[in-house]
Amino acid sequence: MVKETGRSYGGRFSFAGRLSRCLENGFKKGIASAVWLLTIMAPVSLIVTIISYSGLLKHFGRLISPFFRIAGLPGEAALPFLTGAFINIYAGIAAMGTMALNPRQVTILALMMLFSHNLPVEVHVQRKAGMSALGVLSLRLSMSLLAALALNYLLPAHPGVPVAVTGGTAVQGAFTEIMETWAKSLFILMGRVSAILVLLMFLQSILAEFNLMRPLSVILRPLLRAMGLPGKTAFLWIVANTLGLAYGATVILEEIESGVLDPQEVEILNRSIALCHSLLEDTLLFVAVGAFAPWITLPRVAVAAAAAWIYRFSRFLRGLSGISRA
Repeated sequence: MVKETGRSYGGRFSFAGRLSRCLENGFKKGIASAVWLLTIMAPVSLIVTIISYSGLLKHFGRLISPFFRIAGLPGEAALPFLTGAFINIYAGIAAMGTMALNPRQVTILALMMLFSHNLPVEVHVQRKAGMSALGVLSLRLSMSLLAALALNYLLPAHPGVPVAVTGGTAVQGAFTEIMETWAKSLFILMGRVSAILVLLMFLQSILAEFNLMRPLSVILRPLLRAMGLPGKTAFLWIVANTLGLAYGATVILEEIESGVLDPQEVEILNRSIALCHSLLEDTLLFVAVGAFAPWITLPRVAVAAAAAWIYRFSRFLRGLSGISRA
């Protein structure tokens, strides 16, 4: 009797059967992830809406509004940024979705959050992978602040037509009306996020089912070398940018602990993926709420490449210094 596995090639487990299995798995995992996210996004967005209604958010925003104004954002934008930094990107999006931000502001805030999100978990992962916690934290937070300032300077007033725009939850009017607006906004946001998650889980299932991760790493190796990454890190870079640091932590740590990479290669990889990971998923999630894809994608890739090359150059200079002293 033939064992029914996705890697059997005959009968119902032909290419079409395996693809059907990927569709089924992608849908189930995507819906399960969406339900899990709802348990995070609903209470976070509700709390932010109530805080906004109470007026506390405006008071909090005034305390740190000078920097956010320089970055082209209202002071209240500090709350979704901090929410994303300390919890995760989904909670940050939920908090951001309660505010009436225009697409330009959404894009700037999105880039800040993409550099700094889920810090307690992801800093811990990278610390176990060989980079100091303080180094990861300072790198990501500093890039969030610098990216916001740079993007506010570079981003046109009307950079294009977004895929979607956050509606925001009004903070004036009757409390019942505000709750109705909140529920409607949350329903629309979860619909968009669910569709994206189903698609992403389908793609991940295809990569796993057909063992495409390592061949893909071979194809991308020349591009990653141009980004300053050693060829042996290609597979882990793809893992970080498809599964993310939190979800891909097991694979990343197993590969690093196996000794395939030397400490310098690990350090270069850590700096790159600290600034650029979940390239597909996180980008699509922010596009779903109004961000402009090129402005939150290309800067991350460029900064990650710069971080890798700067580290390489600093190692080269230290090597020359050592030679001269000898």
